[in-house]
Amino acid sequence: MTDSKLHKINTVSGEGALPSPPERFTNPFGYEPHPLCRLAVRDLSAYLQEQDEWREELQRGKMFGVLVVEHEGQMGYLAAFSGQLDGRADHDFFVPAVFDYLQPDGYFKTHEAEISKINRQIIELEENPDRQRLMEEIQQAQQDALMEIDAFKEQMTEAKRQRDLMRECGADTRPEEELIRESQFMRAELVRLKQKWRNIQGALDDEMAKFDNEIDDLKKLRHEMSEELQLWLFRHFVMRSARGDERDLVEIFKFMPRGMPPSGSGECCAPKLLQYAFTKGMKPLCMAEFWWGESPKHVIRQHGDYYPACRGKCLPILTFMLEGMDVDPDPQLHDNGGEIEILYQDECLLVINKPAGLLSVPGKYERRSVFTLLQERGYTPKIVHRLDMDTSGLLVVPLTVEAHRYLQRQFFNRTIKKRYIAIVEPLVGITLHEGDRGVIDLPLIADPYDRPRQMIDFEYGKRAITEWEVMSPQPKGLSNHEVCLQLTPHTGRTHQLRMHCASTEGLAAPIKGDTLYGHRAERMYLHAQYLEFIHPMTGKTMRFSVEPPFVKA
Repeated sequence: MTDSKLHKINTVSGEGALPSPPERFTNPFGYEPHPLCRLAVRDLSAYLQEQDEWREELQRGKMFGVLVVEHEGQMGYLAAFSGQLDGRADHDFFVPAVFDYLQPDGYFKTHEAEISKINRQIIELEENPDRQRLMEEIQQAQQDALMEIDAFKEQMTEAKRQRDLMRECGADTRPEEELIRESQFMRAELVRLKQKWRNIQGALDDEMAKFDNEIDDLKKLRHEMSEELQLWLFRHFVMRSARGDERDLVEIFKFMPRGMPPSGSGECCAPKLLQYAFTKGMKPLCMAEFWWGESPKHVIRQHGDYYPACRGKCLPILTFMLEGMDVDPDPQLHDNGGEIEILYQDECLLVINKPAGLLSVPGKYERRSVFTLLQERGYTPKIVHRLDMDTSGLLVVPLTVEAHRYLQRQFFNRTIKKRYIAIVEPLVGITLHEGDRGVIDLPLIADPYDRPRQMIDFEYGKRAITEWEVMSPQPKGLSNHEVCLQLTPHTGRTHQLRMHCASTEGLAAPIKGDTLYGHRAERMYLHAQYLEFIHPMTGKTMRFSVEPPFVKA
């Protein structure tokens, strides 16, 4: 190979011809890894296995990528890692960073050190013993003020009670004016008492403000310096397209909703690989990214599994970089859903059996959906219930405002009963037996950089509860590593069943065919099998059941 970053692709036996390259470049946001990529990943994996100096970091987990290219009549592959490895962006085996900002005495590290110095100053001020003492004094003053004021108010209440009692029985011979003056004096004394504590607390607050104002000024300076440094960094990530055009990240992201790139943009595998190929005059043929190491707790990543590029950081970048290339279509724009089957209908609602591959609502790109197909048939659907595009099964669709409102209330109150059937593929070391059951309670939140993926977040996530049971007996036709489950969601979070099955914090058994959290198959083996709700007009309990097409009797 004429380029030191370009590595030879070896066949499994070390002999024979390599597979033919694909007719079009693989779409980085959804693909079945091409055989050439699998061979390249096998070679890269062997290389990683030998790297003792990175063993601990690799074990913690990292994304790697390969790009198969053609260069000067030869075919080989480039390798990349996401972010940094061993605190560096430059390693001999891998393509370099688009922009290496980690030089010890460079602009970024120098200014980062200044921001770190400000951080230390803020921490020192926040932990200053005098400030800690003031905080305790302020807290104590607040407690003392409440106690003294409340005690005086009780004294006032008791004095008034005594005055009223004496008036009633005629035992108090003092003039009415004197009783009024006593009441007025106590109210004035309460005002003076409150003012005393306001003065005490005000003096303490003024003393605390000397610390807080300095802290606020430093935080403002830190924010301004961080913003300037981030902007400087994004301006220096200049990406090249297949056409040879160049744009920095600020230009690429300026029309996105946030207007600015997310942190870490341009440092993922795919942009690094394409950047190197384009700058060296190489022709990209196919690409794949895979996870190496332990599974993280909050997102679904399994050792050795392939994953698409993240959409939050990479979609705008790769859309620009791939301009001018013949690329496979984006799978999220492809619709292979069949026709819907209406199981029940009356004047106010429908119950349908949705096929896998069909959206519930049109979405961003106005594709075929349950909503549009029902409109074409002359209905006026008001969607209150959704299934993921790749999930098949039962949906209730209201046709009137009143039915929509009534069903919406049932969903909100969680009185609608749903049950799903799924075939899962337990990870190595995980065993599920007939009759096993349990409850998964893991909070979920959208991954801001890779929608529609979800992640587990115990601080900000919304609670999600799923009851599960291994079906007994197991249906026919399952392979040795497959298990059929019955899943009952008690909440309705996005991708709840898929995440709870796939996560190592849950069942550690991804649903078969789940391209986001598991492995690709001819379809996702998840089916909404049972649905129960109260009819909005009649008040009767409606029950529907449709067996999944992938389970043999």
